[in-house]
Amino acid sequence: MPRYFFNIRDGYDLDEDEEGVELPDLEAARAEALATVEELRDELADAGNIELEITDETGRRLLTVPFFRGGQGGRRR
Repeated sequence: MPRYFFNIRDGYDLDEDEEGVELPDLEAARAEALATVEELRDELADAGNIELEITDETGRRLLTVPFFRGGQGGRRR
């Protein structure tokens, strides 16, 4: 099963997920990211332009989920 990493980027800094999570596919990783964003949104409301980015084991960015933009729910990079 592939391992996905969920990094938090605020435009300046990157908080890297060093453990990652094994999930069956990118859609499962997207669902996990959306749930995480929903849980953290209130806590990070004053932090500016924050995104949760999903990377694979090689560090390649697969998907970015914004915390505070129009509710699109993720875009591929």
